[in-house]
Amino acid sequence: MIITNKDIKTLYFCQKKCKIDILSEKRYLSNYDFATEAFGCTLCVDADEVIYGDKITIRMKKSGKRLSEYHMLEGAFIGYVIESNEKEVSEIIFESPYYSVSINWKPYVTKLLSLLSMFCETMEFKITKNHLCRLCKYAGECFHETVSLDSLAFIHGIRGKTVEKLRMISINNLSDIIVFEDAIRKEFGEEKANKLIYHAKSILEKKPIVFKPIQKLSEGIYLDIESYTPFDFDYLFGVLENDRYIPFLASEPSKERYIFENILKFLEKRQKPVYHFHNYEIARFRKLSKKYNIPISKSLLSRFVDVYKVYVNHVALPIPSYSLKTIARFFGFNWRTDINGMTVIDYYREYIATKDKEILREILKYNEDDVRATKFIVEHLNNIAQ
Repeated sequence: MIITNKDIKTLYFCQKKCKIDILSEKRYLSNYDFATEAFGCTLCVDADEVIYGDKITIRMKKSGKRLSEYHMLEGAFIGYVIESNEKEVSEIIFESPYYSVSINWKPYVTKLLSLLSMFCETMEFKITKNHLCRLCKYAGECFHETVSLDSLAFIHGIRGKTVEKLRMISINNLSDIIVFEDAIRKEFGEEKANKLIYHAKSILEKKPIVFKPIQKLSEGIYLDIESYTPFDFDYLFGVLENDRYIPFLASEPSKERYIFENILKFLEKRQKPVYHFHNYEIARFRKLSKKYNIPISKSLLSRFVDVYKVYVNHVALPIPSYSLKTIARFFGFNWRTDINGMTVIDYYREYIATKDKEILREILKYNEDDVRATKFIVEHLNNIAQ
C-alpha cells in the first residue's frame, strides 16, 4: 500500500475513508520523488515543488487561511521520508495566499509514526462522523452501517455535548430515543427534542417526516456561486430560471465587479424568490456589495431563500448529513461529474494554469447540476408539504 503526504489530512480525520481511497487508486512508485518502507507500507513524497541542492527544500501549495496540526504531520511525513533516503532537508515550506511558513516538522515525527503504525496495521476502522462526511462518497455506506447497529453516530443534530447528555439519561441508540421521548423533552426542550425524535424515527422508518408545518415554495430562480478562495474571487454565478441555465462567468478577477453588477441587474428585474443552498450565496453578495460599494436593495435580499434552513427546520430525513448532494441523491438526483465543493477549487486552479476549456466545461457542468439539484429538492419539498 502506497501512502503519500497528501493522504495525511484524510488519515488524520477519517482512517476508514483514507484506506478505501488509497486501495481504490492505482499508484506507482515511479511517480514520486522519495520513498521509504514503514510498517509494511510504502511512504512516498508527493511534492508540489522540489528544490535540489546540498539540502532539499520542499514547497507545498495550500488554499486555507491557517495551519493546523495535520499540516505539521504532513510536514513530518515529508521530512521523515526524505531523511530516510539519507538526504538532508533544508526547509519544508507551506504556502497559501494567506501565509508562507517554514514548518518545524521534527517535533511531530513521533506522533506521525504512531498514527501510521496504527493505520498500516489495522484492517477495520471504527466509523467516525466529522466535517469530511458532508462531501464523502462513502458517507452513505457508513450511515447504513451505523443504522444497522442502531447507533447514534449519524443522526442530524447530535454532536459531542448532545451525545454526553443523552448517555447521562441512559440513551445510547436510536431506539432509545423513541422509547424515552419524555426524558428527551425534559432534558432538551420541545424544539430540539422534536428534531432528535423525528430524525430517529425518520432513520428507523426509512422515510422523510415533516416535524414542523411547512408552506409550499413558489416557482423561483435558483442560484449557486463558485469561488476561487485562494484569490477570494467569485468567478461564476450560476442561475437556473424556467429550466434554463445561465452562467454569469468572470474570465479574471478584474471582471468580478462587472459580473456582480450584471447578476444584480438580472435578479432585480425579477420578483421571484431566489433559492440557494446554505448561507454562502447571501454572504458573498453582502461581501461584494461592501467590496465594490454597490448597494443591494432590501427587497432583493428579502427574496433570498436558504433551502438548507427550510429542510433542517421542517423535515427529518434518513440521511447522514444535510448537504445538497446528500439530500438530492436521497431523492434520486445524480451529478454528471465527480467534482465537489472542495475539488472544484483544484479544477479552477488547473484551469488558470492551462486555460483548458474542457476543465471550464466540467466546472460549468458541475455548477449547473448544483442549481438543478436545488430546484429538484425544492420540488420534493413541495411534494412532502402536500
